[in-house]
This record gives sequence, structure tokens and C-alpha cells, in this order.
Amino acid sequence: MPAPTPPAGQMPAMQGMMPEQCRAMMQAMIPECMDAMHQMMQGEKMQGMMGAPDAEAAPASENLRDFTRAYVEAMDAMHAPMMDGVMADDPDVAFVRGMIPHHQGAIDMAKIVQQYGDDPQTKEWAAQIIDAQEREIAEMQAWLATKAGDALATLARTGGTVWSANEGGNSISAIDLGTGAVQTVSIPVAPHNVDLTPDGKLLLAVGDPAAEGDHGSGEHGHGAEGATEGQLVILDPKNFSTPTAIIAVGLHPAHVVADRQGRAFVSLAGGDEIAVVDLAKAEVIGRIPTGGYPHGLRLSPDERQLYVANVEEGSVSVIDTQALSEVARIPVGVAPVQVAFTPSGDRVYVSLRDENRVAVIDTASREMTNRIDVGPNPIQTFVTPDGAYVYVANQGTEAEPNDTVSVIDTATGQVVKTLTTGSGAHGVSVSADGAFVFVTNIADDTVSVIDVGSQEVVTTVPVGDRPNGIVYGSGSR
Repeated sequence: MPAPTPPAGQMPAMQGMMPEQCRAMMQAMIPECMDAMHQMMQGEKMQGMMGAPDAEAAPASENLRDFTRAYVEAMDAMHAPMMDGVMADDPDVAFVRGMIPHHQGAIDMAKIVQQYGDDPQTKEWAAQIIDAQEREIAEMQAWLATKAGDALATLARTGGTVWSANEGGNSISAIDLGTGAVQTVSIPVAPHNVDLTPDGKLLLAVGDPAAEGDHGSGEHGHGAEGATEGQLVILDPKNFSTPTAIIAVGLHPAHVVADRQGRAFVSLAGGDEIAVVDLAKAEVIGRIPTGGYPHGLRLSPDERQLYVANVEEGSVSVIDTQALSEVARIPVGVAPVQVAFTPSGDRVYVSLRDENRVAVIDTASREMTNRIDVGPNPIQTFVTPDGAYVYVANQGTEAEPNDTVSVIDTATGQVVKTLTTGSGAHGVSVSADGAFVFVTNIADDTVSVIDVGSQEVVTTVPVGDRPNGIVYGSGSR
């Protein structure tokens, strides 16, 4: 639930703290930080940052200058993780966990003045702040991993960013694993899915235009019949508030994946086809027919083949990515939603939403070899980088959302663990080191973080409205 608004002049991160804790934290900060904080607390000019007593007196966000809006967003992203950090039971751990997002906030603000400022002195200070704060963040993360010895410290060391597509809120949330900061930004579509290009330089989101999108349904429809064309939105992961390109791709885009050749493949549920997009040219360069209502799709490890789950036909289309044509169609069962390759590419795991099962395909023979019982209405699947486990998010229905993730042992083909996440478990992604799994909870507006080693949920992070797709990126913002 949202934190209460603090009194004017009080930082949200300090709510609930004892006066001694507040003084200790303030004394530990360098003088420059102290001065900046005092000035900001006295200014009462940033709406939403200081809890201005008169909402009408604060400027509307659409009237803010670009740099002012950027500063406000950076501060907003810092507050919640700082507050969470200082709530730790141990005073030393509380200090370090509070200071990591504080330092990240300083870095973000320094980058903003580098982008918008023109005074050499402020840019020099900004460079010094970035260098010093990044070094101290690394030192504090290492200290947490050694001294605190918990999963959250390991998560911070894993680092990177997790992106959720918030279809209900027409937004994307970015979770910085190093600091715990969360930034949610509106985009022009109601995104059902997100992905990163293999080099991590582009963030891709697909969905119907925001005015047309289906924002309340728990099903897999993407807008009403007769809606305008869906879009692929291309974003810069380091500054994703403004799209670099918006491309009309076709009716009801569901998922997107990108290859190393600079192409994106978008499943079009309303057109029974895949749109192939040249990302450099920002244009559709081909279309590939599939089975009925194509939804989830993923590339094979060598990127020679694209497997596509056809929900209404009960099949998986196999696409040759060089010829850009369908070369096989494999029957799998009722309502396949998403596919997941093993790292070797020898098997594909397919969620069967209306059977409460996962089908297993042998990619050499292109035949289904097994069906594994899982939880209610499985949606997304993902195989860990070592190929040992498949994580399956069981969403349930709109009327009865489920809150479990089934863990399949690939060696035995059996479910070895059922984890409780948030309500409406939907999307799944895994960190590059295989240490953590990330699950969107569509009914709870959260992301659950699972420690693969302990097979436990270690934290839950609030994001935007009705998060669907999710992707992990190893680079920091």
C-alpha cells in the first residue's frame, strides 16, 4: 500500500524513523548532500516530492520544464527504496541500504545536469559526484554481501535492471536491482510485453495505442475489434521517458523479441502473423503467416528459428528466421501462450493455459514428447541459464487469480517446487547469472523476486498497473 504523505518539509525516506536514526543518517552525509537536502526541503517547489500542502499551488507535471521533470522523477525514484532501506533491523545495515539509493539519486541528478546544463562548473561537479557515488555504491554493495549475508545483498551485487510492461497503466517500470529504485514512465501504448535487444541498447515495447488498449481484462485480448494498428515503441533504456521511434506494426501486437541482426519479431494476435521490423530503419520489412492468434514467441539460442505459440489453434509455429517463412506447425494442446528454449536449444517448454500443463517439444524431431501438470492457467515460462529449471507463472483467471509459480526440474520432467508469489502471476524473466527469477503479478501490481538457490521469494516490488511482460537487462541505467 502507498506510504502516507509526510508533513511538509520532511523527507519521505524518514517517515517512521526515530529522531536518533534521522540525526545519525544526516550526520553521516557529506556537507554538500546536507546543504542540498536542506535547500530542497525549504523550497517546497517540487510537486509530489515534498508533499506540498496545497496541491493547486504546485505546478502540474505537464507544465514543468524537461529538466525539472527529470529531477522530480529522479527524486521520486529514490524515496521509496531509501525508506525501505532504513527500516532494516540492524542500524549499520539500515544506514547502508538507505544510502545506496540516496547515492543513486545523486548520480541520476548529476546526469541530468550533464544533459541539460551549460555551466562548466556544474558539469565538473556532476562528473565528480558520479565517480565518487558509483565507487561508494559498489563498496556498500560489497559490504552488504559480506556483512549482511542475505539474498537482497546478493541481488544488489547481481545488479542490472528489470523492466515490466504495465498494460493497465500505459507505462513501463524499471527496477534498479543495485539500489532498489523504481521508476515508472508513461508510454504511448498499453504495453503487453517488453524486450531488450541483445546488446542492451534498445528497449522494445508492444501494445495497442494507449487510447485503444484493453486496460482491465485479465485475458489476452489486446484492444477492441476495429481498433487502430498496434505499435512497436523503441526506447533508450538509459532515458526511456521519450520514445526514439514508434512503428505501426499491425492488429493487437502481443510479444516482441529481437535478434543480433537488428531485427525485431512482433506477434500480431489480430492478424495471425509475425511482423518483421528493421530497428535501424524503424520500418516493417516483412510479414510471416502463423497459426491462429499468435502470442508468445522466442528465438532459438542460435537465432535460426523462432517458435511462436498460437493460442486459438493449439499449435506452435516454427519460423525460419533467414527465409522468413513458417517451416513447421506443431500441435501441442489447448491454448498455448508462451514458449521457452533450453540453453542448448534441444527442447522447448510451452505453457498450455487451459490444460494447466506445460508441453515439451523435442526440437530435432519437432514433436511433443511430454506434458507436465502445473498450476492453474499457466502463462509465461522461462528456463534458467544452466538449463536446470523451468519457471512457470500460474495466473489463474480474472475471477480467481492464482499466486503460484511452478518449478520444473528439466532432468526429471517433474515439478519440484511450487512457490507463492503475488496474485495473478504472469510474466517471467531470469537474471543473466541465473541467481534470480522475476515474476510480474498482474492482480497485485507487483514484481516478485525469487532466489533460485533457496527457491524462495526474497522481495516483492510495487510497479505500475497490471504488469504483464517482463525482461531483465544486465546493464544499469
